[in-house]
Amino acid sequence: MFKPLLLATALASSLALPAHAAAPFAYISSPNDGLISQYQLDESSGAISLVEQTKAGDKVNPMALSPDGTTLFAAQRVAPFTVLVYSIDAKTGHLQKRSQAPLADSLAYISTDRSGRFLMGASYGGAVLTVQAIDAEQQVSEKVAVYKTGPFAHSIRSDISDRFVYAGNLGADKVLQFSQDKKTGALTPIGDGYASTTAKTGPRHIVFSPNGKFLYVVGELSGAVTGYAINPDSGALKQVSHADGIPASLGLAQGEARSAANNDLKDDPTPRIWAADIRLSPDGTLLYITERTTSSVSAFKVDPDSGSLSFVGNYPVEEKQPRNIAFFPSGKWLLVTGEKSQTVGSYAIGDKGNLKRVGEAKSGDGALWIEILQPKP
Repeated sequence: MFKPLLLATALASSLALPAHAAAPFAYISSPNDGLISQYQLDESSGAISLVEQTKAGDKVNPMALSPDGTTLFAAQRVAPFTVLVYSIDAKTGHLQKRSQAPLADSLAYISTDRSGRFLMGASYGGAVLTVQAIDAEQQVSEKVAVYKTGPFAHSIRSDISDRFVYAGNLGADKVLQFSQDKKTGALTPIGDGYASTTAKTGPRHIVFSPNGKFLYVVGELSGAVTGYAINPDSGALKQVSHADGIPASLGLAQGEARSAANNDLKDDPTPRIWAADIRLSPDGTLLYITERTTSSVSAFKVDPDSGSLSFVGNYPVEEKQPRNIAFFPSGKWLLVTGEKSQTVGSYAIGDKGNLKRVGEAKSGDGALWIEILQPKP
């Protein structure tokens, strides 16, 4: 364990954690130094404090919390590809490694289904989705079901009802749609197996409305958000909304798909759209996406009944090349990581979605993935 020497107040907070068990925690991975950093979040002020850092290993990247909040799964994107399984102390949030299991490929995204019985992954370079069983002891099975996709699979998630699974397929401009056998975890395509997006959208990450009626996907290459209604019987998607999130004033050209060997498009001097994450507020009325080229965040208003979207504004953030964002459980504050930033920042959310930075804490190197845990009372 690495105790942060520069943050005496954070250490004091760590020692007092049992008295503040209800305060939410954030876990943030940083692949460049192989750390998972744990933060305590203050819902009254938006302040964040670094509690401790766990040495997870090379290129630790996507993570997922079990639905019951007892376990954190973290995938390493370097061979031999592995998922690390950590128990979470119910009072302090401390991570204790429990086990590990092999993965089929380098995964850009992992999640569990809503029951916590299956670990699912999307491989950008391998162009596959994966499913592995999770047993009662939170051990991930070494047996992996693999499903081929179009180029650059970038996310996979279960819907609110836990009957359907959707995946962002960036290189194919499709959102893949499946039903899932809850006994075996097997995925079966719904209809044609996908809903299309506008050409050169690059569908990346997805979120679901709290009422379970809608799915929203951010386009990495367009900076637009597309909304789909979920058929409650079949799980089939139908587009109901679309809104651009990159104002002309940013001066960005159409984005391009990137390979691991040229992720920063170093041979292309043109500033291009490079959107990353998407998050929806707990009440389902406010949506944010990140844009890495300009180090900014765009906000949208959402109608929970119709699924309609309206662009609100684009706001710069201090975190350079912002990758992931996450709402505090109250929905009043936004946490932002930057792949090229030395800090993690928290922002107050204004009445119209505008952001004001209110706190920061030291980050790991290349901080990106965020998981938020609200401990049980």
